[in-house]
Amino acid sequence: MGLFSPRTPKPPQIRIIKQLSGSRILDFTEFMDDAMKQRVRSGTLDFMDKVAIFEDFYIPTRESEGWVAIKGGRNDGDRFKVTWQVADQVLIGSYNDLEFTVTERVKKAK
Repeated sequence: MGLFSPRTPKPPQIRIIKQLSGSRILDFTEFMDDAMKQRVRSGTLDFMDKVAIFEDFYIPTRESEGWVAIKGGRNDGDRFKVTWQVADQVLIGSYNDLEFTVTERVKKAK
């Protein structure tokens, strides 16, 4: 896409695979580049690819929406699990590295 192209590229979107009462499963394939998708297909996705999906795509997206991480993530125990404060709710986001999805579930609501 050129510098002066009339269209602005759409940012990648988080796709909801499944939604139930109190939880949902999110897909991040829109965020993956072609090389990463090829590694997924060949079964050779390495640890840093998994880190990129969770820490470069999921966490910044939620933070940009105003979610506040209160526990978990890179510097706190389980790298692929984070506890969020969202208004009056506490949610858990956990990464499934076999399916390349994140499950969010409500832990408690006030």
